[in-house]
Amino acid sequence: LCLIPLPALAQECPVDPRAVEAAITRLEPRYGMVLSDISCDAPTVPAHVLMCDAGQGPDPLIWRMGRLDDLAWVYALENATGQEVDQTNPPRDDGFLAARDACTDAACLCQALIGHTNDSLGGTSPYQQ
Repeated sequence: LCLIPLPALAQECPVDPRAVEAAITRLEPRYGMVLSDISCDAPTVPAHVLMCDAGQGPDPLIWRMGRLDDLAWVYALENATGQEVDQTNPPRDDGFLAARDACTDAACLCQALIGHTNDSLGGTSPYQQ
């Protein structure tokens, strides 16, 4: 596992962790069954390794941003279609997943997650637009 030092992550991903947590808290009561598409059992994709390392390390920001993005995506799908989706197996945004999984550093992951979450939540996103 390759943990990213805290100062490096703060420079690569300048977001407010409290705002991320507040947005998760707002969405989890309705979308809590939505899980990540990433398995941290034995990740091999560099982006997955970075996210899993963050989730298990002292600064889980990138992992929590991924959590917010998963919730936001299902929220956006339901709002766009007017229909509930299966939260245990929601449709995924394959274009976003390909872009996210092409990342090899935290800065790329941060930008991919911010962009996708902003697209999903619009003005209620905790990230600058």
